[in-house]
Amino acid sequence: MKRIILVIMMTLGSISLQAFSFDDLKDKVEKRIEDFKKFRNPSDMSAKEMVETMSMGVLSTDLITKAFKQALKIGVDQAVDTLGKKDGFMDNAAVRIPLPPPFSQMEDMMRMAGGGDMIDEFILSMNRAAARAAPQTAGIFVASVDDMSFNDAADMLMMDGSPATDYFKRHTRKDLKKLITPIIVKEMKTNKVYKYYDAIKKVANPMMKTFAKMTNFMDMAETFRLKKYIPQNAVNIEEYITEHTIDAIYFMIGQSEKMIRTNPVHQTTSELRKVFGKIMP
Repeated sequence: MKRIILVIMMTLGSISLQAFSFDDLKDKVEKRIEDFKKFRNPSDMSAKEMVETMSMGVLSTDLITKAFKQALKIGVDQAVDTLGKKDGFMDNAAVRIPLPPPFSQMEDMMRMAGGGDMIDEFILSMNRAAARAAPQTAGIFVASVDDMSFNDAADMLMMDGSPATDYFKRHTRKDLKKLITPIIVKEMKTNKVYKYYDAIKKVANPMMKTFAKMTNFMDMAETFRLKKYIPQNAVNIEEYITEHTIDAIYFMIGQSEKMIRTNPVHQTTSELRKVFGKIMP
C-alpha cells in the first residue's frame, strides 16, 4: 500500500506548473499506470527497476555507486580518526583487542601466578600498536574503495544495515590484509608487543605443556567436546592483531554507513542526499 501511495505522490509531484499538451499528459499518466501495476506486483520488478521507478529515474546505478563510495570513504576517514587516537582501541569495548588464545583460556591462572601486570601491558601494547597503525591504512582503504565496482548497487540500496560495507569487506579483505600486515608488524615492534608476547609465553608454556601431558584429561575433554577450551599452541600474533585491526575499521565504517543511510544530518554531499534521502526511511 505504501508503495502505491508513493507512486501516486510521485506522479502528482512530477507535474510542474509548466503547460503540458494533452498528449504529453496522457503519456505521463499511462507511464505512471504501468508503474502502479508493477508496484501492485513488486515481485515482478528487479531492484534496479524498483529504485528507478521510486525515484522517477533520478537514481541511476552510477549515482548509487558514487554515493556508496562516498559513504565508505567518509566511514574510512571517521574510522581511522577515531581508532587512531592513542587509546582509540583500548577505550572502545566494541573493538578492543583481547588477550589471544590460548592465553585467554589461562588468564585467571596466569594472574594468580603473578602475571597480571604483564598481561595488562601485553593487551595495552597490542591495542596501542593497532591505534598507531590505523591512520596509516587510510590510503589503502580509500584506494580499495576507488577500485570497487558495485554491480549490485540497486539491490544494496534496498537492504537494511550496512550492505555497502559488507560488500566492501567481502571483496577487499584478502588484499587489504597483505598490504596492512607490514604496517602492523612495524608498530608491534615500536610498541614492544613482541617483548610482552615472549614474556607471556614464558609463563604460559609450562602450563600448556602440563595440559598436553595429561593424556587422559585431553581424551576426556575431547569426549565431552571440551577440547577447544584447553590451551593448545599460541596464535600467530601478527595475523591476530592484523585481523582485529581490519575488523575494527570495517566495524566503524559500517556504523558510519548506517548513520548516513538513516540520518539526513550525515548526508553531507548532494549525491548522498539524492540517493539515501529519497529511498531510505
